[in-house]
Amino acid sequence: MKRFFDCGLAVLGLIFLLPLLLLVAVMIKLDSTGPVFFRQRRVGLNGQLFAIFKFRTMVDGAYRMGSRLTTKRDPRVTRVGQILRWFKIDELPQLINVAIGEMSLIGPRPEDPHFVQFYTPAQRVALSVRPGIVGPSQILGRDELESYPEGLKDTERYYIDHILSEKLGRDMEYVKTATLSGDLKLLVHGLWVTLRGAIKTKYLWRRRRRIALIGADLLLSALSFWVAVLIRYEGDWPDDPRFALPPMLIVLLARPIALMYYGAYQGIPAYFGLWDVVAMFKAVSLSAVVTAGITFFVGLQKFPRSVFAIDWALVLFLLGSLRYGLRGWVRRDVRQQQPRKQPALIVGAGSGGEQISRMLLEDPLSPYRPIGFIDESADRWGSLIHGIRVLGGRAELPLALSANDVKAVFVCLSDLQDGEAQEVMGMCERKGVDYRVVPSLTDLLNTDVFTVERPGYAPQRSAARR
Repeated sequence: MKRFFDCGLAVLGLIFLLPLLLLVAVMIKLDSTGPVFFRQRRVGLNGQLFAIFKFRTMVDGAYRMGSRLTTKRDPRVTRVGQILRWFKIDELPQLINVAIGEMSLIGPRPEDPHFVQFYTPAQRVALSVRPGIVGPSQILGRDELESYPEGLKDTERYYIDHILSEKLGRDMEYVKTATLSGDLKLLVHGLWVTLRGAIKTKYLWRRRRRIALIGADLLLSALSFWVAVLIRYEGDWPDDPRFALPPMLIVLLARPIALMYYGAYQGIPAYFGLWDVVAMFKAVSLSAVVTAGITFFVGLQKFPRSVFAIDWALVLFLLGSLRYGLRGWVRRDVRQQQPRKQPALIVGAGSGGEQISRMLLEDPLSPYRPIGFIDESADRWGSLIHGIRVLGGRAELPLALSANDVKAVFVCLSDLQDGEAQEVMGMCERKGVDYRVVPSLTDLLNTDVFTVERPGYAPQRSAARR
């Protein structure tokens, strides 16, 4: 009877969930290289081995890289994998194992053969029934990772010593008292725990700032879409007020998902920069294309596609402004506590000088404020780099030092010819201005050995270890 129940529900589930399974498969392939399914040996009925089906949530070959168990903040988990694990969607392909008779809908958790060798003879009674997708251990141990201490070195040892015996105790109790009605109760309970477990109070509180940002983005997205419709209809709302409601709801669903996928909510507000802008651009563009496609295929062909283009531009401006505002707000205390920044010159307007200027501008703790570049390339004179003017060549350096009351000069070696750096340092010494000899970040990353020599100081040498 139980086998008939398992097989029937598994086949119906696979048919009903087929669109979702196909969508997840496409997302996995787009997100990372490797197969759609993760297949690994598990111990089934009477100790027989079988290959379990799960959606792959880690990088390909993850289990050859370290622990057999997932660890807290496991770097092997992919972006899509995090979402699948959160909602337990990665478990759905196990319906295939149920349909072919290797598993049951309800039963003990299928275990890795490595850990089964630690079972006592009494505990092996858990292998006398088919393992299940849902069971006492799967329900009570849904957040098993939370039970691992921070900084744990040997996850497998901790699992064997502290978790395995407790889990097997629940499985053994299930085997002794299993009934069809009890299985139905466990199935309903398991579905409820999965839905409820997707909303974790502790996690929500820990991520309250991100959640607040998501809420703000939703409000701005709704505002942007509303304004886009008004612009498209030249200030008049469509005759049917519900005309724009379905597309707006699709936008409000697709946009936060796209922003989450591209990591727009994982950044630190104080360091919002170019990478975050690019991620936001990708997310807004993807959500606009997806929304336009969905509205077309669900019978909303009459809705003007130009609204999505207008909304795309507006929401990029609004979301970007919000994040730049947050960056300024977070950095306000640092700015208030810092003394007034001292004016500085950067000698070299190539890639090295550009990197130095960007770091000085973006670092709220920097004691210096770049006010100009000195560079020998006449084509760059008068140009702006991050809003900082190229004042001229070495001939203009003495006047630039005096006119701007410069307190420090950053000499970028990678942008200067042989002998030019020595001449610049000599000018600074005659003027009594401090100078810093700075290699570019590219130089530091691309050379095994870098040596800086400065008059009056011993050479500073850094050698990369092989």
